[in-house]
Amino acid sequence: MESERGSATGVLERQAESQLEVVRAELEEVLSHANTGVAVYQAVEDGRDFIIVDFNHGAEEIERISKADVIGKSALDVFPGIKEFGLFDVFQRVWRTGQAEHHPISIYRDKRITGWRRNYVCKLPNGCVMAIYSDVTLSKQSEMATRMNEQRFQAIANYTYDWEVWIGPTGRVLWTNPAATRISGYSIEELLAMRDYPGPLVFEPDRERLMRIFHSAVEGSTGNEQFRIKTKEGKVLWAEMSWLPIYDEKGNPLGHRESLRDVTARKLAESAAELAEQEKEAILDSMEERILHLDADNSVLWANQAACDEIGLVRQEVIGRLCEEVHADWHEPWGTWPSVQAMETGRHIEMERTSAEGRIWFIQASPVHDRHGETVGGVEIALDVSRYKRTEEALHELRQEYTELETKAEAADPAEEQG
Repeated sequence: MESERGSATGVLERQAESQLEVVRAELEEVLSHANTGVAVYQAVEDGRDFIIVDFNHGAEEIERISKADVIGKSALDVFPGIKEFGLFDVFQRVWRTGQAEHHPISIYRDKRITGWRRNYVCKLPNGCVMAIYSDVTLSKQSEMATRMNEQRFQAIANYTYDWEVWIGPTGRVLWTNPAATRISGYSIEELLAMRDYPGPLVFEPDRERLMRIFHSAVEGSTGNEQFRIKTKEGKVLWAEMSWLPIYDEKGNPLGHRESLRDVTARKLAESAAELAEQEKEAILDSMEERILHLDADNSVLWANQAACDEIGLVRQEVIGRLCEEVHADWHEPWGTWPSVQAMETGRHIEMERTSAEGRIWFIQASPVHDRHGETVGGVEIALDVSRYKRTEEALHELRQEYTELETKAEAADPAEEQG
């Protein structure tokens, strides 16, 4: 009886395994031909990264990349925009909790590809994370085109501070909002009638570059660029432009949308900051003190010329190195940098150190805080005081000799009187 039950159980198990294999094969066949993208990721480094272990045909079509080019590679390398997109955080949560999550429709961007994606992420029994997703770019772009035809959108766009433009598939201006006149000085009627748009609006040195960008936008590209505008009155302004293709509900191209913003004040501020940085470098480079600025991760953010000369590297070679990779005479061979000590303790530090070569250094170090009081770096200033110390010692010796002579002279005076 026992053997009959065991035999029956074995048959049932084999049947179940066979059915499971059929289901797996069917699922694999469906996924290999589905338009939906399916990617499987294996967590490594305790979830700090995810390696791609499977990638179906639908994912290849959506991402315009072959399976052979991604298998075994880091998700962060293949999809460098995944953290900003928000999907990487979903991977980590699903991997840790096992609870599946929907990632809302969002636009993914990196240097290679841009598009709207809808994702569903779950954890598989083997511990891997699976993302099932679809490309909804066409529907989102059609939605945008539809909204552009709605009166509600028109009312909002007319009061948008930025200059909004709808360019048709042939490169002609179809619509623009009143901000165009405020920024460019040209009336809406003049812009609509401008056959060689945007040529007359662009400052001559930037014109050729921007016309190339404009033609690529007409062909369907997406991007962001800064250039100079020459207004109708002849004034030169800095503008930042972003553009995006738009489509109707059937996916037919309706041209592209441009959004321009006057960034002259920001560019002037950047120029002023750059000039201030140059002035700071000129002042600090003229000082004999060795000055080093460290980031919170103990890498060198900046060094003045005296410090670079002492270290024996040019500034470009010093910046970015970790402190243990930089050797300076005032640092102990195996000790902690004074600036690192200042960051760790949160206090200003002053000390003297004598190097192996016998040079005496006076060192000051202080932590650098942000506006919230958090330590974000450290500054270290070292001055070679060897000559001063030697002079001080010589003066001290002279004072001692003078005191001794004075004492002897005073001791001799009574003897002279008695004689």
